[in-house]
Amino acid sequence: MQCMDHGGVADAAVPCWHSRHLFIRSDDLLRSDTRRVTARVDGVLICAEYSEQTGQLCLRQDGALLREWFPPHSWMAIASVAGARHWGTRPSDDDLLALVRNEMTLMRAP
Repeated sequence: MQCMDHGGVADAAVPCWHSRHLFIRSDDLLRSDTRRVTARVDGVLICAEYSEQTGQLCLRQDGALLREWFPPHSWMAIASVAGARHWGTRPSDDDLLALVRNEMTLMRAP
């Protein structure tokens, strides 16, 4: 039996069947723990990725790693541009976009 789908969007409260067991679909359990945003800065696409599970924060350009932080440095980097909301541990897309803009400005500075 397949998960019930309502207009292309799965209902979080609808039970789903796996071939071996019943489970309840939960957005928290099924979503990736990585938050990812992409922004165009000076004609270049930059991607920011943050893992809520590990606290790892990466900036990438064309898949190449530009910067990488681990806790507590990743939390401080986010909090420095986003304020103390969630202490940098649960950034929103806007928080990550602010981080991208800030870091790209710092990288251009002489």
